[in-house]
Amino acid sequence: MRATMFGTVLAAALLSPTGTAAADEGPSSVDRLAWATGPDHAVTSAQVRAAPPWGACGRSTDPQKLVRLFTKNRVVDYALRCGGPKYSSTPTWGYRHILWRHRADFERMAAGTYQNWRDVADLAMSHNTSDPDRSSHGGGKSCYSRLLYLKNLRTGQVVRKQIFKMIVSNRDNNIITSYPAGTHC
Repeated sequence: MRATMFGTVLAAALLSPTGTAAADEGPSSVDRLAWATGPDHAVTSAQVRAAPPWGACGRSTDPQKLVRLFTKNRVVDYALRCGGPKYSSTPTWGYRHILWRHRADFERMAAGTYQNWRDVADLAMSHNTSDPDRSSHGGGKSCYSRLLYLKNLRTGQVVRKQIFKMIVSNRDNNIITSYPAGTHC
């Protein structure tokens, strides 16, 4: 799917089962999340797949509960877990950290796309796992970054391009955090 090692970027769009985005109405419950290889490339119905659900994390849920599993090359799994510490007002890793510290960042990225913050966060983590533009490793952690083009689902126009980073623990492959960033790893 990539033309060069670092040159290809992705665009996000929600499509109907027929492979088209509705021009006059918002996405329906049967819409699917899909990506294109660049801001001007069309997304075909063959590329459409259902966006996976995320597990729920309540206030007292075990920090190790799996929220979503991201697989790299069918070999390595990166786990988004509830994280914690639980009951903390300032969680340091996992879903709780992303929700507490970066939800507003992802909401800003989703603005104008007709997607919610978790759609954009999932898109970023999925592509940082499977096809990062850059990565770095050290201090017991790995950083992955990817440039994505986000499109308005009604118009098909690119509303922004953004680098997203994901930090993973090398010890257990748990996702520590993911967020929009100004630079690559």
